[in-house]
Amino acid sequence: CVCYSVVIAIVRPYIRVEDDVLAVATSLVLLLLFLGANWTTIFLGIEERHPDTAEAAATLGFGKLNGVVNSMLVLVAVVALFFLIGAVIVARRVAMIPTIRLASTKQPPELSIVLG
Repeated sequence: CVCYSVVIAIVRPYIRVEDDVLAVATSLVLLLLFLGANWTTIFLGIEERHPDTAEAAATLGFGKLNGVVNSMLVLVAVVALFFLIGAVIVARRVAMIPTIRLASTKQPPELSIVLG
């Protein structure tokens, strides 16, 4: 995921900058969610094998899953807010693009392609 994010950031395969930023941000968020899920799985595996000891806390640095789960929920909420703000900014930018309109009806002209 990290290598893919770096390649997308360097190559910039999309025409609009917003699409490049969205691709990199989505890849990084996916990486963080995978890491959180991996930590949760490891923690639960250690807790299952050694139920009455504090080996999971000693190995991973946290004693309960609340910290990991809460941080993942906050991450998802922040990313959703980030994407919402980005969508609003892009929609406002697209709305400001001038379009050709007919003087009589104020509508865009209807163009048709004739085969021949």
